[in-house]
Amino acid sequence: MPEVKADIVIVGAGIAGLWTFAELRKRGYDVLLLASGGVGGTQTLAAQGIIHSGLKYALTGKVNKLAHSISAMPDVWLDSLRGEGPVDLTAARMAASSQQLLIPGGLVGSMVSGLTKRMLGRDVYEIPRGDWPVGLPDTGFNGTAIHMSEPVLDIPSVVRALAGASPDSVRSVRANDGSSANESSEDFFDTTQLDKDILVTPTATIKASCFIFTSAEGNHPIARAAKHDEHLKTQKRPLLMGFLKPVPFDLFVHLVGTSEKPIATITTHTTHAGERVWYLGGQVAEREKDADPAMVLSAIRKAFAKYLPKIDLASFEFAVYPVDRVEGKSESKGWMPDTPTIHDAGNALYCWPTKLTFAPLLARMLLPKLEEKGVRPSHTQSDFSALPPAKFAPPPWDTVTWDRVSDR
Repeated sequence: MPEVKADIVIVGAGIAGLWTFAELRKRGYDVLLLASGGVGGTQTLAAQGIIHSGLKYALTGKVNKLAHSISAMPDVWLDSLRGEGPVDLTAARMAASSQQLLIPGGLVGSMVSGLTKRMLGRDVYEIPRGDWPVGLPDTGFNGTAIHMSEPVLDIPSVVRALAGASPDSVRSVRANDGSSANESSEDFFDTTQLDKDILVTPTATIKASCFIFTSAEGNHPIARAAKHDEHLKTQKRPLLMGFLKPVPFDLFVHLVGTSEKPIATITTHTTHAGERVWYLGGQVAEREKDADPAMVLSAIRKAFAKYLPKIDLASFEFAVYPVDRVEGKSESKGWMPDTPTIHDAGNALYCWPTKLTFAPLLARMLLPKLEEKGVRPSHTQSDFSALPPAKFAPPPWDTVTWDRVSDR
């Protein structure tokens, strides 16, 4: 078995690992990024690609800590898309430069609309009906459309752009892709020698000054095996996301209710075959990932009947996609942490970004911890060709099973 060396090894090729990898490479660190599955992971490619400014979390008038934490993130992402940020995302694609909050008519809608316009100081304004985006007037929506300057990114292109920071340093732990798809990430790593700066995988023995674990659900079992789990708490917030295709036009909208979470968040994506898809999250998806898909479809029907009544769902195909969002434990029951979570143990750092939007903040939080551990950039790049190359994972809309809505 070959032995390789690096300044830092990152385990997990989702957005947290990829952004940290790209930023550390830019700063001169010799970094090896290890994927136990496809590059892009599961949670990352299941994201809708929204770079939140925190606006939707303040819809009840509470501009809370989470909203403020997120509010600076769009600018970091936009700078990176222009090639002026901490990583280079010039090769990534923006699916939409903005979204709309769709607020139904009536007293509650008027109150929320007024609050929305005062939030967070971003570019937020009511869109005159004559200027509504293409397709929106045809949905039958009757209410207020609010412009939000929150970009929506094509996440597969973001994944490829970040991996492109040093493609030869993105490797797989699956020997010749022969490992079972049922194996979880912790099955690939022997962490019993981490205190000696050694990580053993099925394909190599790897020596590094620091190990950063960003493998979401796999982090806690890896920490437990390394005896790094003291005081470590994690939580799952499951989703059963919905899909509709083929749809007639793009939608990038939040259907606003009276709670801090939209009734539905709709983004638009394109399958490998070129079909346009609406991807639905928000309250319609907030349920156990093994729940009956009919529950998701029922929630979507209700949301469309209220907000988009002219859309004929019977003409579409429908699918669901289960997601286990895994993150550090929130102090607020049933809600997400206010910032990324980092569990520091020995020469290892276990990380959860909480949201895709927070990937830059997580990398920023890691830098002083590397300084504290005395890990300095060597300004070299090792040869990792002894490890098998990693493949890119497909997005969920290319892997789900589709049924006619009319058949359900």
